[in-house]
Amino acid sequence: MHLTVIGLNHKTAPVELREKLSISEEQIPTALSELRAATPVSECLILSTCNRTEVYAYTPSRSDDESIISWMGKFFRIAIEDFKPHLYFHAGHKAVEHLFRVSSGIDSMVIGEAQILGQVKDAYELARDCGVTGAVLNSLFQQAITVGKRARTESEIGRGAFSVGSVAVQIARSIFDDLKGRKVLVVGAGEMAELTIRHLVSSGVSDVAVVNRTFERAEELAGRFCGRAVSFDDLPSALETADIVIASTGASEPVVTRALVAKAMHARRGRPMFFIDIAVPRDVEPQVATLDNVFVYDIDDLQFAVEADAADRQAEVRKVEAIIAEEVGEFITRFKTLQAVPVITAIREKLEGIRAQEFDKLKSKLKHLSEEDLEAIEAATRSIVNKICHQPVIQAREYAVGEDAPAKLETICELFGICPVDEKND
Repeated sequence: MHLTVIGLNHKTAPVELREKLSISEEQIPTALSELRAATPVSECLILSTCNRTEVYAYTPSRSDDESIISWMGKFFRIAIEDFKPHLYFHAGHKAVEHLFRVSSGIDSMVIGEAQILGQVKDAYELARDCGVTGAVLNSLFQQAITVGKRARTESEIGRGAFSVGSVAVQIARSIFDDLKGRKVLVVGAGEMAELTIRHLVSSGVSDVAVVNRTFERAEELAGRFCGRAVSFDDLPSALETADIVIASTGASEPVVTRALVAKAMHARRGRPMFFIDIAVPRDVEPQVATLDNVFVYDIDDLQFAVEADAADRQAEVRKVEAIIAEEVGEFITRFKTLQAVPVITAIREKLEGIRAQEFDKLKSKLKHLSEEDLEAIEAATRSIVNKICHQPVIQAREYAVGEDAPAKLETICELFGICPVDEKND
């Protein structure tokens, strides 16, 4: 069996490509179902954030990677040659190490950012609830969450860390030396929008408007920071008065178009307007940047703002890497023992089947005994089976972590006349 991760992120693909392979939380159950149906994967999980889309899978062999790539092309409706050069592939312990780097925040654009751990946890819980994870991915992601927590408690990787929202505000401050008196419009009312508003307020902004398709959500978020809620229908007029627009929705298509901004700029009489688009897919149509006195920054433009901070955090990164190395070793040992699980299960099922069959035969000859006596006899037969299983189970686990594990486990199978099944669930 083969543990793999296939994906792309901010290091390997521009936002123009990442947004084409981005997938919303609502779409993931369908994607997981189709992935299982279209490929030989036994277990799978999809992690999709503004900076990465990754498929984690447990498959019969490495050759199954190609079937996953083929599924990606069909699901996202994009030619394989357009995205495959931007993919990375990690297998075995490298896949484990990669996930642990992700959950600990050291593979993020913003080193040490806190949001990724919650995103990993949410992705795992969603896949688990969809019934597409099993012993391997359950164990892997549970440990990844533990690693993320260890990284933040045993190092200072997260202390004072930037977030994408805080970097967006940093860019706004680089545009205007003082944000006081500036009118800011935040398009979107999700977690990233909330974090951004929090940083805006701490930077002295007092005039914040929030626009969202769900007005009640805009009201709720704006109310926490003494801001104003704006209905989505009033977005055109809100653009006319905003100095800075920070866009962070989960829309699949741009919500701020060139035509919309052109109309707003006419009403502003050419006063400059700055857009900071931290959404993937992008909220601001790329053509907006062609308008005079309109300046657009997307999430890839945030990279320059975090490079200095990343350099300052290298000492903490090394501490986290030591934690990851330790945790990878522990997981690989446990992962090897999982190879024995189908064999152990088959042994128990075979012996339990024999026990149940023989006990049923015996019961017909013991009709004179009370129900209590029969239960005692059955309990004794179960105990005998458990004791018979004990040594083979221990040996199977030891074989799994030793040399030539497949051949030795096969010998156990031959001795017990079993054929363990490790297939994806129907």
